[in-house]
Amino acid sequence: MSSVMSDREKKVRGMKVYGRDFRPQELWSGSSGCRYVYLLRATRANQKYLGLDRQQLDGVFADLGLQAPDVIEAAQLAERLVAAPYKQKPNPAARPEAIAHPARGVDLASLVNGTRLQKLISVEAFGLYWLTPPGGYADHIGQPVALLLFSRAGDLRDFASWNRMARRREDYTLLRFDSSSQIDREQDIRRLLNPLMAARPLKEESYYGSVHFIRSQLDTCPDHPFPRKDIGRSRYDPEGLAANADPPLDARQLALNLEARKAREAIRRSATEEGLTWLRRTYFTQSIDPMFMEPENGLAWFDETGARPVLRIAAGTQSPRKDREAIDQLTEVAVKGGKLPKHTIELMTFPIGGGFGGRDLSTFPVYLAMAALFSDTPVRLVFDRYEQFLCGIKRHAAVLQNELAYNAETGDLHSLHSTIYMDGGGVLNLTKPVVELCALHAAGPYAFKHNAISGYAISTDSAPAGSMRGFGIPQAAFAIESMIDEVGTTVGTKDPIEFRLKNNRLLKTGDVDVAGFQLRHHLDTERICTEAAKEPLWLEREAKRKEYEERGGGLVKYGVGFACAMQAIGTSGDAVFAEVSIDPKGEVTVRSTAIEMGQGSDTSLAIATTKVLGRSASRVVLGVLDRFDHPNVRLQKNNYTQGQPTYTPKLDNSMSASVTAFFHIHAVEQAAQVVFDHGLKPCARLIWGDVPETATWKDGQLVAPDRQPIPLEQLAALAHEQAAQQDKQVCTGAIVHTYYRNAYACSPYTINQTTYERYIDGLSVLYRGNGEDVGNYERVRRERDIPLDLVAADAERHIRSVYASVGHLIAVMVHTRSGAIEVVDAVTLLDAGEVHHLESVEGQADGGFAMGLGMALLEEVPPSPVGVDGDLNLHRYPLIRATQLPPGGLQLRILELAPGEQILKSGPPIRKKGIAEAVMTPVMPAIANAIAHATGARLTVLPFTPKRVLEALSP
Repeated sequence: MSSVMSDREKKVRGMKVYGRDFRPQELWSGSSGCRYVYLLRATRANQKYLGLDRQQLDGVFADLGLQAPDVIEAAQLAERLVAAPYKQKPNPAARPEAIAHPARGVDLASLVNGTRLQKLISVEAFGLYWLTPPGGYADHIGQPVALLLFSRAGDLRDFASWNRMARRREDYTLLRFDSSSQIDREQDIRRLLNPLMAARPLKEESYYGSVHFIRSQLDTCPDHPFPRKDIGRSRYDPEGLAANADPPLDARQLALNLEARKAREAIRRSATEEGLTWLRRTYFTQSIDPMFMEPENGLAWFDETGARPVLRIAAGTQSPRKDREAIDQLTEVAVKGGKLPKHTIELMTFPIGGGFGGRDLSTFPVYLAMAALFSDTPVRLVFDRYEQFLCGIKRHAAVLQNELAYNAETGDLHSLHSTIYMDGGGVLNLTKPVVELCALHAAGPYAFKHNAISGYAISTDSAPAGSMRGFGIPQAAFAIESMIDEVGTTVGTKDPIEFRLKNNRLLKTGDVDVAGFQLRHHLDTERICTEAAKEPLWLEREAKRKEYEERGGGLVKYGVGFACAMQAIGTSGDAVFAEVSIDPKGEVTVRSTAIEMGQGSDTSLAIATTKVLGRSASRVVLGVLDRFDHPNVRLQKNNYTQGQPTYTPKLDNSMSASVTAFFHIHAVEQAAQVVFDHGLKPCARLIWGDVPETATWKDGQLVAPDRQPIPLEQLAALAHEQAAQQDKQVCTGAIVHTYYRNAYACSPYTINQTTYERYIDGLSVLYRGNGEDVGNYERVRRERDIPLDLVAADAERHIRSVYASVGHLIAVMVHTRSGAIEVVDAVTLLDAGEVHHLESVEGQADGGFAMGLGMALLEEVPPSPVGVDGDLNLHRYPLIRATQLPPGGLQLRILELAPGEQILKSGPPIRKKGIAEAVMTPVMPAIANAIAHATGARLTVLPFTPKRVLEALSP
């Protein structure tokens, strides 16, 4: 069966695909039985937890007729795992607000036989406690206080149903709290500066951290605009001027902070002195659940049947390596302390029914592994939708206070001043990089002369927020695109698209971003706007608005809005492993660290071999980890260093940030090229005598002028025959590692006295033997220990370097009596580069657009404590349905690259971009601008519920 769309039939027919479809015995021979894990969770985070009422709990089990489970609390966890509970690692370089969740009123050293831990593990991603102990404060509402290990699945379901109902009652006392210890602090960032954000920071240190981008060409100090080129990405904080800061600021840092403060003040003073107009707006974006089709689930088994114990994990995940490293941290100190036998960790991944960032750095796999260590059988942990809403990673709620200074006559953009607050919930997770990316995109794709942007990560008692689709950029786009549209409707021709296109207001390749770094690679926002202005939907908007006005008598209003965005691709340091091998029959296999989340990675990587090998892969294996860690393949995670040819700054990425097209496909193509250059091409030379540069593939055959076509099967068979000879180095498989940061790492590699420069930093090849055994691979020495060209060497200065541009034209009907919004037409203009697989691009565009509509019109996780009351499900969380999409469907306009054009300034001729996140980003402001066009009312709070629409329409 073709690997293209290979799992679709299984899904439709209800065959076993996802992790929850399997039993332990189907995955691991020798396993028997199963325990079922329930996480009992804290209902309060503002009071000291006193413990679990075990007598009441036993009574509940008896009343319900349940077999009592094993109950694991913090004390038992500490006895089994010396590493639990974690302690905050001191950070002498951080300001006090960057240190989250100090221990309060409890010292648990006694739980580990009075011995203080020698190894302190950072808790930034996962919180202070795995299980909240008596005497401690939970990091957030919903943090586990105990693991319950049931022997029967039905008993777990019955108890979960009882507990969900019981939590609603005022007399719920299963978990005991000290009401006299209640924290009720008023320094809560004024409720995140918006009364809609009822969740409050409960810790005195309510900041996780901050980021600042101040850029000005004004002479704020002699001969130096700010920031100076010599400071690179050094952190500066215009608020960090306290001489008695803890830890103390050194003289250089204090001077830099003072310089930043002066630059910020000078920008504002300049706008005032020039008599410019200020537009001041505050925007609120809500918390959103990723709402993937399949809640988190998995199986685990601490298998001690063999010579060496193995902790086996089977789960759906976006970030296999992060998960394995977190599990390793969980057990590492326990092993050293003799509490746990030495073991290996095996992680099996499954396709997942959606991720959207909600499974990146999730605590789920750690709790799954934790439970396995307390059971002599495999365990199953399965979240239902209630639990996923309660504890799953969310999109950050945000408040953006923007001030835009511009010339009211010419429309020239002077400066943007933006202060951003993002609610990270009770655990830091990936909040700091999300805030950084939101701040980097605060000015959108616009060329302001100056900017002063500050982003703050806030700690509250809500569920953790993380890297959900868009990674902070949708919040920024909603604010800046709404403001640009508002300015554009008052200047010149009052055409918002024409406004964007005039006077070099849009950033182009060669311009600098808000951090002062040059945008060196392909950027096509200007063409997006140019093409949008030609669309009939835009050109006919005024006539149609008048038509609706006359026909509807003011009860139904019509408007068309436009918004655009430049969306960063990748994480700024991106690494990928990929393997391509070919068998004697010409069948191609691809293995990759990529994860299939419904976005079509299996399809994309299958067809990625076609151009180089003449055939799509017939087998694609995703989520590969252990194979690439084999001694013949693995690299060492470390900065590039002279004399260390196996060092690489990063091993591999999570499956996020739209990485398939730009990163994973490139790696597969590089591996396929090695197989062709050192396997199939030498065999073709044996047949033809030479292989001209014009040779190409056609219908599965290698063809060239005046030569007999050679079928791939013939070349593959000959390659394996040659490889079987001990004196021949004929390649039938290749494993490559790529690393990208502003440019791809590259190095020469020599095989059989033939050298090629390749855009990879690691290579192992298969000369002979069965390709299924990775032990048959041999490492090829990287000849350049620091494989960076000049562009990549400057990467430390760049936060992001590659962008996909997108624009939406969206037509809406506003029902003025009910406040309902109907989306009646939509055109998407997309800078996708060269389309790799059209159906996947169309599917991603449809999905991203629908997700954007949900954020714009319906979806909202209520602020704490309502949003974490354990009773949130689809009856209280509406989603976009097919009936709410435009009747004619989404009209997709793909702007492909011109022939010969490539995305990168230097390096491989890559022509593909990741677009999964880009499509979603400007949907919300496009709808806001459409409502403004229809009614004149500008909405600044998401989602645009009927109630909020009616309030905006009220005189």
